[in-house]
Amino acid sequence: MFLEQRMYTAHPGKLPAWLKAYAEIGGPASSRTLTPLIGMFTVEFGQINRVLFVRGFDDIDEREAGMARRDADPEWQRFLGETRPINALMMQEAKLIKTVPFSPLQKVGQPFERKIEGTGMFVDHRTYDFHPGKASAWIDAYEKLGKPVQDRLLGQLLWFGVTECGPINQAVFAWAYSSMADRDRRRTAMMADPGWAEFQKATGSLGALKQQTTMLLKPTANSPIR
Repeated sequence: MFLEQRMYTAHPGKLPAWLKAYAEIGGPASSRTLTPLIGMFTVEFGQINRVLFVRGFDDIDEREAGMARRDADPEWQRFLGETRPINALMMQEAKLIKTVPFSPLQKVGQPFERKIEGTGMFVDHRTYDFHPGKASAWIDAYEKLGKPVQDRLLGQLLWFGVTECGPINQAVFAWAYSSMADRDRRRTAMMADPGWAEFQKATGSLGALKQQTTMLLKPTANSPIR
């Protein structure tokens, strides 16, 4: 499965109006002509005034046909017409991500099943940059040693994939928690677990990681993941 992750950065104070128009007009037009929205989130910690959203494609060639349908859709054109005067967006970034076999998200239309407690949600979105040629060994070790510890101690893994287009040699993945305090407690327990120490020892000698970037996200009201 391919995931298209889009990150839009807005001028301060202008994102709410754009989000409202997208929820009411642009989002429904996109889901009707492309594929259903998987998740949509605003950045709580990290570079703020940003929205991140994810859409999936089982057949990436279908995206092009869908984009043509969307561009011809009157409601999409209405959305563009209503948002241009807002002049909200200053930057847009798109990444094409391919899910790995152990990613929970594997196909278009897969319903979201919430497994964390409570009704709140914070998403720990993580981007790991690897030195060329070293990502596969790290991901293999993560699947065998790291992920079992995290499955036992952390929140809910939403997706895990590697970049196909955009900045390559990246792993992009997201974990959901019921609150920021829930995240802190769970990650503290993980860091103290002997199995996590074993994973860190196994991967430390690889010299694979170049950089790690995290953001804490909150789902929007129209996000299917929430």
